[in-house]
Amino acid sequence: MRMRKKKNSESRLELCLELLLNSRNEITEFPVTVEIGCGKGKFILETAKRNPDVNYIAIEKIPDVALLAMEKVKEAGLTNVRFIIGDALSLPQYFKKGEIERIYLNFSDPWPKSGHTRRRLTYRGFLEMYKGLLAPNGEIVFKTDNRPLFDFSVEEFKYMGFELEDLTYDLHNSEYAADNVVTEYEANFSAKGFSINRVRAKMNRITNLEVRKANISELDRIMEMVAQAQEYMREAGFCQWDNGYPSRELISEDIEKGNRYVVCEGDTVMASAGIFFGEEPDYKEIYDGKWINESPYLSIHRICVDNSSKGMGLGGALVRCAEEIGRNNNIKNLRCDTHEENKSMRRMLEKNGFVHCGTIHLSDGSPRVAYHKKMR
Repeated sequence: MRMRKKKNSESRLELCLELLLNSRNEITEFPVTVEIGCGKGKFILETAKRNPDVNYIAIEKIPDVALLAMEKVKEAGLTNVRFIIGDALSLPQYFKKGEIERIYLNFSDPWPKSGHTRRRLTYRGFLEMYKGLLAPNGEIVFKTDNRPLFDFSVEEFKYMGFELEDLTYDLHNSEYAADNVVTEYEANFSAKGFSINRVRAKMNRITNLEVRKANISELDRIMEMVAQAQEYMREAGFCQWDNGYPSRELISEDIEKGNRYVVCEGDTVMASAGIFFGEEPDYKEIYDGKWINESPYLSIHRICVDNSSKGMGLGGALVRCAEEIGRNNNIKNLRCDTHEENKSMRRMLEKNGFVHCGTIHLSDGSPRVAYHKKMR
């Protein structure tokens, strides 16, 4: 239901202008804690009272609703809360990397229709944006009465590499109830018997890693990882990368053409892969099965992870990179292949949503198990 326009809203807003942010330059202290969708302000008011040394910024897209929240804060005389009239997509206009300590998402719109998945504030596209703004030890605190949305969000947090803490499906009857600040919506629905779900999704080593295009100066490092992968395959007893494949010249060509990506921690390259547009000739025919569809796709090839970094989920970081490239180019499918005996690669692909579709043959006739992922 749309809120009726408040009487004298313009003159009332004039009285609260000192609380309203119009540009990044008006923010004087970092880091900050942000609530996205503050509603009428009960949560941000009580939270700011409890933590006077924390700087809060509340975001609300409906001006008349934001006005009610601002009036509450002004009446309480709080000096540690400012407001932005806008939505989640306005965050990069106000904040840069590492400037947000915590993000509160309280009872966000569930967008229940399957076609609206990407509008959910816990969808991986939004989570990628938050990651770019959160401090290295930052977190997202998510609370909702909608169990399907909560289950969806938990999986999205995991997929994006967040570490989950304090997860509960019944907040008001849990050990975390004493410190919980109740929102207007929460009070209403809890009184009707709805259970409240809550989780903290924390940044960790994985979520802080950078994924970017490789530089030619990193060729030696990538070839070190290629050599490690070749040794692993020999010791495991299968020949996927033999006869000098992939060669230094091939990896160099990947880099020069902008198709080679790396996962980095600071200046250290920890993993790498090639991500390619266009049809892969070896994928034209598939045996013992079929591809999920024949729509345009990106293919991922020549994945290598440093031995000291295995088990950290770096393959998943490269898959997420490919997905983001796909979304930016209106491509919703990924394909990949590997040796039947390459158990670690197969586990990584299946863990990240790829489906085993059949068998393809390389140009030399060697069989490879074929995988396909249709992105949401």
